[in-house]
Amino acid sequence: MASKSSSFFKGSIFIIIFLLFGTFIQAQLLEIDYTKDKREENNFKAQFIRTGIIGASSLKNLDLTVEALKLSYNNKQKSQFAFTLYGTNTVWKGNKMDELNTFDFLMNPIGGRLNGSFFTSYTIDKKDLQNTKLALSIGKKWIQGPSIPNFKNSSFIENYGRLGWIYQKTLAEDALTNSALIFWTFPSLIFHQISEENIKTFFNDQLDPFSYGYGLEFGLEYNKKVKITLIGQQILNSDPEGDFNHIVARLIFSYRF
Repeated sequence: MASKSSSFFKGSIFIIIFLLFGTFIQAQLLEIDYTKDKREENNFKAQFIRTGIIGASSLKNLDLTVEALKLSYNNKQKSQFAFTLYGTNTVWKGNKMDELNTFDFLMNPIGGRLNGSFFTSYTIDKKDLQNTKLALSIGKKWIQGPSIPNFKNSSFIENYGRLGWIYQKTLAEDALTNSALIFWTFPSLIFHQISEENIKTFFNDQLDPFSYGYGLEFGLEYNKKVKITLIGQQILNSDPEGDFNHIVARLIFSYRF
């Protein structure tokens, strides 16, 4: 038993190092661009324990997420880059099927016991109160599944990504209080990659190792502090008669400390 605990600990350390130092190419919370004029200089930021997040899904789960680390870089050539590390814990499982509870982590852009993501965008149109960007996010999740007999490993790694465009518009602003209400939408193509063995173990072989689909995200942000996001996603190449062939909706509330 001690050897199994030691093996699990070493495996966990390896996964953490892999997430931190591997190449991450989100589905992360979108970073709003507040600048109205052309950026004159490059900008780099490093932030720790930045945002607390509550999420609820149509799969009847409630979870808490911490944005533990964010490294962001904006340059004057209209490009934006960000690496973010999340940690998520499910506090309420309203679904009695283990497969659907695990699937909920899969369909949560910031889900997973650990989630490392790389996000990049390029501005293609910018006006006074609105802008449009092409966006790509790719990352890795360490997902903890249900207990498996014979002390088998109950966690697995998922690779995921989104490719789409972002439309952002300032709905209202007050220069006296330095506050603003911003709306955005992010329609995208999504993909998930998991090993065949883990597909059989955790999803009853009802998903392909490479799954693809679509997503649509809407959001409001107030005063650079509070965000409310609604996301709908669906995998298109799952088993038509299976449990995963439906849209999964998620409501996310986040507060920046």
